[in-house]
Amino acid sequence: MSNILNLALEKVKDKLDTGCVDGNVGNSERVLSVVAGGFILGIGIRNIFKSPLTGFSTLTLGGALVWRGVTGKCVVKDTIAKATGEQDVTVIEHRYFVK
Repeated sequence: MSNILNLALEKVKDKLDTGCVDGNVGNSERVLSVVAGGFILGIGIRNIFKSPLTGFSTLTLGGALVWRGVTGKCVVKDTIAKATGEQDVTVIEHRYFVK
């Protein structure tokens, strides 16, 4: 079981290391967006019949977060950068993997 888990973690680390060439979202933000979006998406699916408006809203938000994490592109972040004139933003990330 631990071999499968180690293999999965290695695959995730490789995907994060390659990163997204055209994206404006850092790797840690991408992972957090996918995890949070999946959680919110699950809540939306669970509540779609109890409260359709709230369920649809959470489905939309969760889907947008998952899409942001998978593609590595954030339209809102790009628009804010263009509005403020900050085209070259340097993001420094530290990764710590503990076994």
